[in-house]
Amino acid sequence: MDLTERVRNLVEEELQDSEFFVVDVVGGDNSRKISVLLDGDAGITVEMCSKVSRSISKIIDEEAFEADSFILEVSSPGADQPLVNKRQYGKHIGRLLDVTSHSKGLVTGKLKEITTDGIILIPAVNMSGIKPGKSGKSNKTKDKTPIDISFEDIEMATVIISFK
Repeated sequence: MDLTERVRNLVEEELQDSEFFVVDVVGGDNSRKISVLLDGDAGITVEMCSKVSRSISKIIDEEAFEADSFILEVSSPGADQPLVNKRQYGKHIGRLLDVTSHSKGLVTGKLKEITTDGIILIPAVNMSGIKPGKSGKSNKTKDKTPIDISFEDIEMATVIISFK
C-alpha cells in the first residue's frame, strides 16, 4: 500500500459514520505533498478540515509513517472543481450543471433529482455562454423534458457558478 492509499484509509476511518467524506487524495511519491479533498452532504467548514488534518497528522507522527517527511494538506474542493463523488451531487439540487456524458455529449441543466443510478436534469433553455460540447455545438434546447444520466455515463460534471 502506497503512502497516498494509507492516508486515504486513515481519513476514511476518521470520517466514518459522519456526514463528511473523502472526495480525492492526490500527491505523494515525488512531490512529497499529499492533498486530501473533503466534502460533506451539506458542505464542509474550514474548522472541520483543520480538525481532520490535526487528527491525521497526530496518527502519522505516532506511527512513524515514513522515514521522509511529507506535507499534508486537507481542504474542500473548489467551486470550480468537477463533481467526482456521487455524494457531492445532493447539495447541488436546484443548481445548474454542465454535464458531459459519453452518450449525450454536453448537457446543461438544473439538477432536479438524484436517483440510485444517476441524476435527472431539467435542460437549460436559451442560456447565453453555454460552452460547446465535443461536436462544437451546445445542446441548448427549448424542450424541458427531464434528462436521465447514469453515473456511469457521466464523463465530467461541474456546477455553473452564478453571481445573479
